[in-house]
Amino acid sequence: MNIKKWIAVPLILLMVALTGCQAVGGFDVSKNLLGTLDVKSQQSTEKISLKLTPKEGITQGDQEIVDLINSISVTVDEVKVQSEELASAKGTLHIDKYNLPFELALDRQGMAIQLEGAKKPYYISLNSQESLSGLPAGFDPYVYSKDVRDLTKTAAALVLKHAPNPSTISATSVTEEVYGEKDKVKLTRLHVELRGDELVTLVKPFLTNLAKDEAGLKELISQVIDFTKNIASSINVEGADQVTSELNTNKEKLVNEAYTEVKKYLDLAVAQYDVGVSTLYAQSPEIKTVLSSNTVLKTDTYFDEKGNVRKSLSDLTVALPEVDSLPVKSFSIVTEAQSWNVNGSVTADKVDISNGVIDLNKRAELTPGATLRNFDVNSPIYNILKNDLEITKVETTFDPKDDYYVLENRGGTAFIPLRELTYELGSELKWDATAKQITVVDDITSKTLKLKSGSKQVVLEGNTLTLPQAPYTDEYGSLYVPFKSVAEELGATVTRNSNGEYVLKRD
Repeated sequence: MNIKKWIAVPLILLMVALTGCQAVGGFDVSKNLLGTLDVKSQQSTEKISLKLTPKEGITQGDQEIVDLINSISVTVDEVKVQSEELASAKGTLHIDKYNLPFELALDRQGMAIQLEGAKKPYYISLNSQESLSGLPAGFDPYVYSKDVRDLTKTAAALVLKHAPNPSTISATSVTEEVYGEKDKVKLTRLHVELRGDELVTLVKPFLTNLAKDEAGLKELISQVIDFTKNIASSINVEGADQVTSELNTNKEKLVNEAYTEVKKYLDLAVAQYDVGVSTLYAQSPEIKTVLSSNTVLKTDTYFDEKGNVRKSLSDLTVALPEVDSLPVKSFSIVTEAQSWNVNGSVTADKVDISNGVIDLNKRAELTPGATLRNFDVNSPIYNILKNDLEITKVETTFDPKDDYYVLENRGGTAFIPLRELTYELGSELKWDATAKQITVVDDITSKTLKLKSGSKQVVLEGNTLTLPQAPYTDEYGSLYVPFKSVAEELGATVTRNSNGEYVLKRD
C-alpha cells in the first residue's frame, strides 16, 4: 500500500481557505479572503512541522523512521516577496540533530537554492527548453500574469459566493503582537474547524448553489474565452488568427454553449452525489477513514483593519486507514506564519550564482558522486548524504547462472559487460572512435580508467596497469572486462558468497 496515496487524498481539506462565504459576526469573510489575492509584496516568517502518530506494536525499524520524520521541521526566518516575479527566503531545515541553513531566490529566470556547506547553489530553470516544452517559441507566460490573477480572483469569488460555512466558524476581535510591529495590533481572528466527514456534506450544497448561478458561471466562462483570445492573438503559430476571429465573432454563442455543458455536468453531479459517495466508500472503504471525523483541519487567520492577513496558524490532522504495511495511524501538518510590510516596499535578496550552479534539470549533475563533491566533507549535509543516507553505497548480487547479467568465465576469471558494471557503480562511459578506446569516469572520485578490447594494458589516471586477462568484445558488440579487477580499480570490491554468487560492494 502506497502511503503517498493516503497523504494526497485529504489535502483537499486545505481548501477550507475558500469556505465560509457568509459574513461571520459582521466580518465579511469572502471580501477579506479575496483581498489576499491582491497582495503583491510583503515580508513574512513561517514554520512548518510534520508529526506521524505510530500504531502500537510497530517494529523498531518503523519506529526509527517515524522518529526521524517527526524530527523534521522547516523554519523560514524571513520571506521577502518583492513582486510576483521576485522573491527570496532564508531559513533552516531541522532533521534529527542537524540544523541545515538555506537561502533561496526566485526571479523570472529560475530559482537558486544555496545550502550551507555547498560549493555551488542548486538551480531550477523556469525558462529552460524542458520547462517550456510544448509552448510556442518565444511564448512568455509572465505577460499574462495579470490575466491569470484576474481569472483566479473571479473563480475564487464564485467559489466563495456559494461555499457554505462549516459548523465551526467564528470571528472575534483581538489584540495581538505581530512580527515587525512595535505595539500590539488590533486584529480579527477568524477561527475555522472542518472535519473530514463534514467536508463530504458541504460539497453537495456547494454544487447545488453553483449550478443555479447562471450569471456567475457565464462571467467566468466569458473571462476564460477572453484570456484564450489574448493568448491566441499574441502567438505566432498556424491557426492562431482563425481562433482569434472565431472567439471575437461568436463569443456569446460560445459562452452559452459552454454554460449549457457546465450546467449539465453540475446538475448531474448533484443528482448522483449521494450515490457516488456511497459507491466510493463501498469500493474504497479506507477512504471513509481518511474522510472521517478523526480528520480535522483547524485554522486561525488574523486580519488587520486593512484586511491584510498578519498571522495564521493551521493544524491538519489526517486519519489513515488500517493497513498492515502502514505503520502510522495519522499524521499532522502544523504551520505558523506572520506577515508585515504588506504591499510595502520590499527588496528580495539574491543568491550568488556567479561561480556556477548545479542544474537540477541535468541528471549528470545529480549523481551520488557529483552531489557529494558539491559539499564540504565537514558539512552536516555531507555527513547525512554519505553516512546516514548512504547515497554512494552499492551492494548487488550476481548469479553466474542468471542469463540476465550474462557473466562469463574465461580461464578462471569472471567477466562482466562493462556497461553493466558501470551502470551499477554510476560511472560514465566515453568512447574515443579514433583511438578505439573506452574511458570510464568514476562517479565518486572522478578518476578515469582507459581500456581497449584485446589489451591487458589499462591506464588509470595516467598510470599503466595490467589486467589478469584482456577485455574482449562478444558477437553482439558488448565489451566484457575482468569483473574483480576493473571493479577494484573503480573503488569497489567483488567477493563470492556461500551460494557461489558474486557480490559487488562499494561503501
